[in-house]
Amino acid sequence: MIEAIDPAGALQHSRPAVARVLAAVPAWWARRAWLAGMPAGWQAWRQGLPTPPVELPEAPEDTSPRVSGFSLGEAYAAALSSAERQHHGRHYTPRALAGALWREVERSGIELPEGPVVDPASGAGALLLLPLRQYVKEWDGSDASGALLRAAESFAGVENDPLAAWLGNAILAAELLPLWVRVPERERVSLPQLIRTGNGLDPQPESAAMVLMNPPYGRAALDPESRRRWASSLYGHANWYGVFLHAAVERVAPGGVVAAVLPASFLGGAYYQRLRRFLGERAPLTRLRLIDDRCGVFASGVLQETCLAVFHKGARTTRVACSTQVMNGRVRSIDLGSQALSMGDHDLPWLLPRTRADVALIEAAGRMPRRLRDYGWKASTGPLVWNRHKQQISQAPRNGAVPILWAADIAAGIVRRSTARATQRWLTPRERDHFMVLTEPAVLVQRTTAPEQPRRLVAACLTAQDLEDEWGGAVVVENHVNVLRPIDGSGGLVSAELLAALLNTSTLDRLYRCLTGTVAVSAYELEALPLPSDETLAALDGLPSRDVAAALAQAFA
Repeated sequence: MIEAIDPAGALQHSRPAVARVLAAVPAWWARRAWLAGMPAGWQAWRQGLPTPPVELPEAPEDTSPRVSGFSLGEAYAAALSSAERQHHGRHYTPRALAGALWREVERSGIELPEGPVVDPASGAGALLLLPLRQYVKEWDGSDASGALLRAAESFAGVENDPLAAWLGNAILAAELLPLWVRVPERERVSLPQLIRTGNGLDPQPESAAMVLMNPPYGRAALDPESRRRWASSLYGHANWYGVFLHAAVERVAPGGVVAAVLPASFLGGAYYQRLRRFLGERAPLTRLRLIDDRCGVFASGVLQETCLAVFHKGARTTRVACSTQVMNGRVRSIDLGSQALSMGDHDLPWLLPRTRADVALIEAAGRMPRRLRDYGWKASTGPLVWNRHKQQISQAPRNGAVPILWAADIAAGIVRRSTARATQRWLTPRERDHFMVLTEPAVLVQRTTAPEQPRRLVAACLTAQDLEDEWGGAVVVENHVNVLRPIDGSGGLVSAELLAALLNTSTLDRLYRCLTGTVAVSAYELEALPLPSDETLAALDGLPSRDVAAALAQAFA
């Protein structure tokens, strides 16, 4: 499951950058203690906190006490090697996201049950810092010792990296200095250690009022026992953040809140359909803030679309308060209003707005129950994984070779041979490879797109005539292309030409963006895309593409 991290090894892998960050902490903390009112020269550092898990080198220079705990945590994460961050999925929460997540919790207005605020993947404690700061701010000034004891009972973090846990304890302890300095010296004991080293997925005896987390991201290799434990939220490949989300819902008390920094991929995609059902039934999504930027959000370079999500355990709501947050330049939040989520089938992607203009589009889509299969079409991924067939691929045709159709061959609504793939144009199939050969007309859709690309849906119709005249009657479709074909092989209830024209409209492109959290275009999500009524599509059949686009926009108006 979650690996324990050897502190000496973690320090060794990323020297000297990690060493510089950690070595500066004692002086930083001691000066924070002096600013809080501790006597000059008093050994606050050694008397306030435990010994570091490894011997720290001497600090090359002093770190200003004005440097924030957020900055120290981000500096530690950025100092780790990229291999270390990727292996453990470690991307610490920057101040802007920690603040935005805490504001989402405050705006939820939920009256919490009794219990601590918990972070099961706490890193250097960024998500606990603001609620702890609020706790100290609201302290009434009496019984500082009791207030420190209550802090130890009210906040808890778990982290599998001992160095990060030690750093997090130093950062959080600095927030408690206003209380500690008010304790008489003879009664002053070490500050509470709010973060412990361990596995955040381990079962806990006590429930929590709130779970705040930025869990690790990445595919989780689960053993059979673990897959059984999380079976109700797993479908296919497991991702660590989905497992942590399941565990958080189980731990939080009825009426409690789970607030998390997450990749937006859980909003759509086949692998998260059971997780969406689990959340919808146990802890519905009540607030969602989508982060508008992919780059520059995390100091460690995460490029996934990110969101801030608040779940309310036991709630009976079907509406989600949606917003977006722009991070480039100054942080700016844009309210998108409240959006209804269909509770009838949680397995489907969650259709939620990304911009204000999407709200009306989604409301119209909610009145359109038709999907691709209702019109006799199915979607699948191109079967050729080219790097498994390198020896069979050639620039010139060999005996029995079939042309390969690549994603680059789909552009401007047509299928044509791109010169970019001229050196890998032909595949000579073996006997067992003939299932890959496509000999019938189809609609083709690019399966991966770039974040900066203006369209997610890039489709083209491969007609019978084009298949025969331009491709010799057969092609092999590479797996970066989705293939849409009639279910019964005789032709769908909507023509291939009209289907391609529909997918190339800006209306369906915007709608598709509202049900996916990644740049990938999956067959699963294509089949979940809402489509207009039979009457509307019948009226569009045979129209030029430009007229189809205008009429479809009107149908969704």
